Amino acid sequence: MKKTLVFFLLTLLSACGFHPMYGNQGATKNNTAALSNIHVNFIHDELGQALRNAVLDRMPVPVAEPRYQLNVSMTEAQIGIALTSNNTVTRQQLRDTLHAELIDTRTQAMVWKQDLFATSGYNILNSQFSTLTGQQDAEERNVNDLAERLVGMLGGFFDRPAEDQKLRPPPPPVPADSSIYSHVFGK
Repeated sequence: MKKTLVFFLLTLLSACGFHPMYGNQGATKNNTAALSNIHVNFIHDELGQALRNAVLDRMPVPVAEPRYQLNVSMTEAQIGIALTSNNTVTRQQLRDTLHAELIDTRTQAMVWKQDLFATSGYNILNSQFSTLTGQQDAEERNVNDLAERLVGMLGGFFDRPAEDQKLRPPPPPVPADSSIYSHVFGK
């Protein structure tokens, strides 16, 4: 009886368009053709190239003449977050910020854009080798996180119906003379 109930509920969930929140959201059978129509442009510096390679690893093989062009820019910031009594930094936070734009090569119009960031940390130790290894590991974790989310968001964009694939306008700005508190609570 319980197995039948569970089977019925799972069938009901799949019929309503339920998609799991976590898991492989990038290349699905619905959007594999669309993702293979994307050319990922070169990204400057070594970290950008690592990101480009990670994105290409997660996408299907591109077609000979892709319809879309993905432009990505990336910045990195290091912030000391743990200080000793003599103001020596013992832990760094690494924050990588990515700005991506998807351009339709037929019309040269931007059809999608997204800003993403990833944060990880590493210890600064007496051994320079250990510190450098920790920093490289933090960079690699950020790159993999950004690549996974970028391909997942592109897949989500192409999973939407065609009429929903238009670039949405940003929300209206909050007036400069009011705070978030007054804007939300009307005070």
